[in-house]
Amino acid sequence: MRSSHSSDPAEPLNVIFVHGWACGWQDWSGVTSLLPDSVHIGLAKLPGSPEAVSLEGETSLSGCAAHVIALANDLGFDRFVLVGHSMGARIAIELAANWQRRVSHLLLLDGSNVPEDSDESVSRLAEQLAQLGQQGWAEATFEMMMLDNLGREEMRNLVNRAAQYPADVLMAYYHAMATWDRDNFAAAIDRLSCPVTIMQSTSLDEHEVRRPVMTHPSSLWLDALRARVAGAEIKLVPNTGHFLMLEQPHLIADWVQEILQVEHGVHNE
Repeated sequence: MRSSHSSDPAEPLNVIFVHGWACGWQDWSGVTSLLPDSVHIGLAKLPGSPEAVSLEGETSLSGCAAHVIALANDLGFDRFVLVGHSMGARIAIELAANWQRRVSHLLLLDGSNVPEDSDESVSRLAEQLAQLGQQGWAEATFEMMMLDNLGREEMRNLVNRAAQYPADVLMAYYHAMATWDRDNFAAAIDRLSCPVTIMQSTSLDEHEVRRPVMTHPSSLWLDALRARVAGAEIKLVPNTGHFLMLEQPHLIADWVQEILQVEHGVHNE
């Protein structure tokens, strides 16, 4: 892992985690439980998600990035490591591109791009919600995210949390994702200046079908990051579904602790 910043060893390492679409801050519990007290943790609760403030006004990923910066300010995190999963990986890129001084390292977990027009994608989502109902939609959607390695309770928690989202919030964020993918993704990754690590376990094809990344290593997301982010470290994670932080929490925790050791000179016994 390359490093661009030297810190006072007496200072803690600040880390902010950003959850994905139809998900929640609870997804990080397995990772945070593995981190030492010298890591100070911020858990983003995106507006409209369960146990968060209501979603109001126009929704955009740039607005989400500003929400995370506000969290960092509230926590007193002047400079921090940023970890984002799925939609949260997009938000993390948007933040790191626009607040370059604030982010020391960036970890992107199983991101992807919506391959179709934003209006078409939201129309399709609205149709699915109407046909299946909220619970049925959540069950069908998360079944496609390759959750076979998770326990029954973990799977149930993911599905039930997604089912708690208001339909208008789901559609607002999906539209924001698809719009950002089309209009902002390439320009944002071109502005990244901090060390970037990508952990990818699945790949989304042009029909939005999720496949294991070891057999489908090419995607709009990965191909663009490979081509445009100089020095990015891409780690393909085998035999793992979309929720890396639940199946392989030690991978993320080990990555954070490596930064802690290199940047802060802290070694855990």
